[in-house]
Amino acid sequence: LKRVKKLAMSFNGKGACDPEEEKEESPQDVTASEPNKAESKSYGFYVIDQTNRHNILLAEMIRGQLMLKRSSKVLTIKQYSGLILDEIETRVKDLAKTDGNISSIKVLKKTKKDFLLYLNTCKKTNRAAKNILRVMIGNDPVHAKVATEPLFAKEDSKSSSSAVTAKAALTKLKKKRAFTPADSALNRALSSYIDDKDGVKDCLLLTSTEILILTVLSSQGLPVFADDWSSLVNYDPLTEDTEQDEGFKIYFSCMGSVMQSAAEVWLAIAKKKLKTELLLQEGTHAIPGKDQTKIAILKKDQDAKELTLKEAEAYSDDCLLFARKCIMLVEAVRKNMGSVDLQYAGEKKIRQLIKSENGLGPKVLNWLSKDLHRWAGVLGALDKAGKVKSTTSITPAKNHPQSHDAAMMTKRDCRTVFVQIAQQSRLRSIFTKNNTTRLSGEMIPKVLKNSSFAVTEWEDCPSWWNESKEDDNTCECRDDLDLLVGILDYGYGGFESLLHHDFSFCQRLVSDNSKALTRASVQVRINHLTRELHAINETEEMMKLVEKTKRKGGSESPIASKAKKAKTGSIQSGLQAFFKQKKNDESAGPRKINSLPISPKNSDVEVIEIDSDSSDKDDKKRKQPFDLVEVADKKQK
Repeated sequence: LKRVKKLAMSFNGKGACDPEEEKEESPQDVTASEPNKAESKSYGFYVIDQTNRHNILLAEMIRGQLMLKRSSKVLTIKQYSGLILDEIETRVKDLAKTDGNISSIKVLKKTKKDFLLYLNTCKKTNRAAKNILRVMIGNDPVHAKVATEPLFAKEDSKSSSSAVTAKAALTKLKKKRAFTPADSALNRALSSYIDDKDGVKDCLLLTSTEILILTVLSSQGLPVFADDWSSLVNYDPLTEDTEQDEGFKIYFSCMGSVMQSAAEVWLAIAKKKLKTELLLQEGTHAIPGKDQTKIAILKKDQDAKELTLKEAEAYSDDCLLFARKCIMLVEAVRKNMGSVDLQYAGEKKIRQLIKSENGLGPKVLNWLSKDLHRWAGVLGALDKAGKVKSTTSITPAKNHPQSHDAAMMTKRDCRTVFVQIAQQSRLRSIFTKNNTTRLSGEMIPKVLKNSSFAVTEWEDCPSWWNESKEDDNTCECRDDLDLLVGILDYGYGGFESLLHHDFSFCQRLVSDNSKALTRASVQVRINHLTRELHAINETEEMMKLVEKTKRKGGSESPIASKAKKAKTGSIQSGLQAFFKQKKNDESAGPRKINSLPISPKNSDVEVIEIDSDSSDKDDKKRKQPFDLVEVADKKQK
């Protein structure tokens, strides 16, 4: 077969194989002959017993792995390696079904560990990694030409290849903006377990349960306060009318169930990580100190996740307690994030505030603060001063099991999380009050024409966004409406599922491979739309209040309105306004009466009466002098 391959390559204009590759792919590697156990050396690795017919398939699969060249694609290597690992796992399961196979199971686990070492080092040191496989099937290792090159591959002491691969994958996801800023902030907080280090006083310390609650709230937002708030705490499908609000309402009871499911997933992942690490270390006489530390951290993490699940189940059973906890937790995040600037003074300052808070602006944050106060009033979460309580599980008494291993959220992280919760909550309130017909036909088109919306740009906007098809009579904001509806239905946590929906922009994304939307890229657009919809809704609410005040004022009787005008506060005129000095050269003037004792004979003072009932004739009456006799008659009457 090799000669045929060389002949075919010569027809294609290529030379013979590299002698180094030919040496690596020598018949010694691929022959299926049984090795002599007396001559084979293990070199610290396990040699597969090929006399056992159950191991023949595994040995042949490893021989096939040896035939892969160094230039093979990573995907091909992973596919073949996955088959080998599955075969080992299957053999372990078969042996575990019967008793007396403990030693064989340990041997297979050691084989798996050796194979994982090859898999983690095959791209860096191909020859040394393949020598591990050669020894496993009973062949001799191939020595390198350079004496300094090791005979067998070794795991990097600084960081394992799997950890490096995971870190590289995470960095790649961050470059693709696969996470929202709130997701990244919560992940940082969860991985920053500290114990009385510098900077703790300026941070918010939370438990893993509280981080999980914030994760759920960041994805969906808070339920919007309403007069029938009790129905939002406990969901009753028999009494709730989902058609009226088009299914945009969320309930604390449903969020508690979601939180419990997420806690179960967390615990399953923690158990799997610990189990994998223990399997890798099984059969080792002396576990290195670094691995012991890793196992201890994984055990601690599993204990924390078990406590999280226990607390999540308690919150799921008591919806009122969960609602109060959510309100106080979000208030704690708000207090720790710093102040909100609402001073819109100057065109430059307005542009800065519009672009602030990741394009959401500060007014939506202020709206959520008021909504939190409404919730706290009915849930009993107000202190004696009438402010919302912000108590968390980590107190100065440190009576919580995670008090010394609390998650740390900086001011910046708190602000990022609060911004996302405010955006989802405010957008949900707008969609609850207004039907989609009005939103698509009136409000969103008005937003797209606003000058303040044009200031904020969406860098990742596809060229076809909001373009209607020739045979389609839909509105010009169809993609924006579908995006807002989808993010309320699926949340940021379910954005990948949203992309598989039959929304208009999802169908176009399938055909347009040049553009890929992520939850972080669409969040910018959602923030801009929410900011402008909030401004329109606030203006409408203000106009309704003005109209209500006018109607209330017009329904009063004239006598009541006149009495109300007399009582209304105004600037009282000074005493000098009622008197003015008459000029000597003035020919015309008021008549002077000497019969009254209060008027001297040569008095130059004239009295002007002001009619307070008619403000329109005020100035004219101030200019008209009245006789003192008429004034006296009025006083007598």
